[in-house]
Amino acid sequence: MKWTLLSLLLPIWVSGQSITYQWLNEPSCASLLSCDTGCTACNSAVNTQGQFSGTDVAWLGVDVCPHPFALGDNTLFTYGWPAIPNEEHAVLVSGIAFSPVRIDSLVIRHRTGPDGPQRLRVRFGVNETMPATEIADAAVQTEFARTVITDLGTVEATPQMVYGFFNVVLQPYMGEGGPWELDEIRIVGTPVTMTAIEEVAGIPRSGKAQRYDAAGRMEPSRPDQLLYIDGTRRVVLR
Repeated sequence: MKWTLLSLLLPIWVSGQSITYQWLNEPSCASLLSCDTGCTACNSAVNTQGQFSGTDVAWLGVDVCPHPFALGDNTLFTYGWPAIPNEEHAVLVSGIAFSPVRIDSLVIRHRTGPDGPQRLRVRFGVNETMPATEIADAAVQTEFARTVITDLGTVEATPQMVYGFFNVVLQPYMGEGGPWELDEIRIVGTPVTMTAIEEVAGIPRSGKAQRYDAAGRMEPSRPDQLLYIDGTRRVVLR
């Protein structure tokens, strides 16, 4: 039996990584969101590992205002979403991976306000700045609910890159001017590693094995009345 060279992606389950956006009330945050009628919210990600981290969220063509949902925790009221999605209106969530990471899940906690968007379009891509691949088109509930998308592939650098990156594009639509409320985004990943299994071959069999008699003496290759078992010393019968 012979096994050829294999390359396996082996998950390291004990070291799962996550990128989380919750827009907490943290005045010392490096990137802040604020408005005249709302609070101040941190627009930076909380990263469990430096090898897999998120950048500040970008908002295209819409107004954003944080409002308290719980003590120290804000919900983002966003306004200006079109009836039909377009490239001028979007939320951009980006992250980088210095070593290969499989994206296990993307979780979005959100809801629609009065006259707000009825649907949410989600696009995702690896090493693309504005991905076109649509991975979900979900209904938006009037109460907070989670849209969960799983198995998004592996983020890793190409030979010409220092690190790999991903982009998530969120586009609420089909509303009449009301708000879309966003409470949390979480991206969960698992590091992967490349392991090579060396080629293993069975012991070659070359021709006819030597035969032995009951006393352990080598016997010539000639037929006679003895019973021999090739390759080992066994009791033989006459």
